[in-house]
This record gives sequence, C-alpha cells and structure tokens, in this order.
Amino acid sequence: MKKFLLFSALFVSSFFFSQLTISPFPNHYYNAYQATISGNGTIYYTTDGSTPTLSSSSAVNNVQIPIDQNKEIKAFLVDGQGNSSAVISKKYYTGSIPTANIYFKIPSTWITGSCVMIDMVSPNSIDGFAMDTFWPGVVMQPAGCESWYKTARNFESANVRFNNCTLFENIPATISTNLIPMESTLYYDFTDGIITTPPSCLFLATHETQQKNSNVLIKVYPNPVSDILKVNTDRNFQEYEIIDVNARVIVKDRFVKEISIHQLISGNYFLKLKDSKGNLVLLKFIKK
Repeated sequence: MKKFLLFSALFVSSFFFSQLTISPFPNHYYNAYQATISGNGTIYYTTDGSTPTLSSSSAVNNVQIPIDQNKEIKAFLVDGQGNSSAVISKKYYTGSIPTANIYFKIPSTWITGSCVMIDMVSPNSIDGFAMDTFWPGVVMQPAGCESWYKTARNFESANVRFNNCTLFENIPATISTNLIPMESTLYYDFTDGIITTPPSCLFLATHETQQKNSNVLIKVYPNPVSDILKVNTDRNFQEYEIIDVNARVIVKDRFVKEISIHQLISGNYFLKLKDSKGNLVLLKFIKK
C-alpha cells in the first residue's frame, strides 16, 4: 500500500510539473522571435537568469516573451490548490553567436592531422536548426606553432572530442579523446590535457614570425604586476599589444617603457612588441 501511495504521489507530482513548459525547443534565431511559457495556473518568471519568486512577474496559464536579445528564462507554476512546481529554465539567443576558438596539440604518432567533433550545448541550434556533426567532424588547420591545430566555430558552450580523422569511428586505427566541455576558448594537449598557459607562438598572426633569440636583452618587470608593467630594453620598438589567453587584443598602442595595466582583470597575458623592421617579440606576464 505504501509503495502504491508513493508511486501515486510521484506520478501526480511528475504530471503536475510536466504541465509547465517553455517553447520553442530550438533556442537560436537570427531575427527576434517569441518564447512561450505555458501551464495550468499562475506562472512566476524572470528573463535575466535570476531565480523567480512570488514577487516576480506573473501571468495566468501562459505568457509570451519577446526574444530581442539573449535571455535566460526561469519560471515556476502555482496551481489552484497553492502547490508550487520546481523551477524550470531555458536560455534563448538571437542575432550573432560568439566565436569559440579551439586549439589542439596532436601526438607525434598522428600523421593525418586532427579533426574535432562538436556537440553544441548553448545554443543547441542555429536559426532553428540543430547542428549535427558527422564523423570525423571538422577538419582542423595547422596553427603554425609546433604541432598545434586550430579551428573556430560559433557557440557559447559545447562538448568537443578530438580524433585522428579516420574514415570510420569504430575501427582499430581510430584514436579519439573523451568528451571535453568548453566555452569561448580551449587549449588541449593530447598528452597533458587542458592547459592554461599556451605557447606564445599561437598568438602570432599568419604573416608574423617571432625573431629567434629576440628576447635576450628584453625584460618585463615586476612580474606578476598590479599597476605599471616596465620594459627594460635597448631595442627601438614602435608599438605594443596586450593579448589575453583567448587570443583577444586587449590593448594596442605606441610603445612606451612603462605600460599601465591597472584596468586588466587578474590573469595571464602576452605582451607583443614590434620594432621598426617588423620584428616581433612575445613576452608573458601575470596581472595580479
């Protein structure tokens, strides 16, 4: 009897919770669109990712929400007897999708390069269509840095899996990594796994090369640094760039020997220096 009552309670609870839905299922369109929350009762909801309460915006039975910018909808339902459902949530996207950069260092035994399978998590579709990746996935391109390969795709988060580009997945010659969750940028070494201090050669443009032994007479200090980064050099540098580990150029300006970095958030950075002949030097520093 107790088992029957427990089963009945679970069934009623599951049935009740299932009455609250957020649609549509695809969660990205390039143009503005609408999401609909539906349920039998009073719906309490938010659109900024915060947890809704009884003081949040509310509607009876259904409410339409314009998706004119990226929004994370959270909602719960209160029925006519005062019972509350669990909070459900869904994130919706519109317009352009952020670019994610994927870097992978292959082992020496891989002679055919690298491919990557990408399972998009957020968003789970592009313009309403699910993006399926078929084996072996996206063919990565040489990064021009040791044995690193790279590619770029548009998503906010995904699970990726690297392989050696065989024609079929389930054959003895196939080598593949486990699924790896990632967001805007991933540096993955087949041997060492995820790395947070990638080699500086990854931050050179395709037409740029770093001069050999060019940093012998160059010193940046203090390192780590909190406010002013000083450069001790006799080289006639013309400009500098500060690049973060996501390969984004944060600052670009004419070269000075004392560079203000107080506005940077804490983390690892690269200082790219260019002289009058176009020679480049890349130096790492840490912002406290």
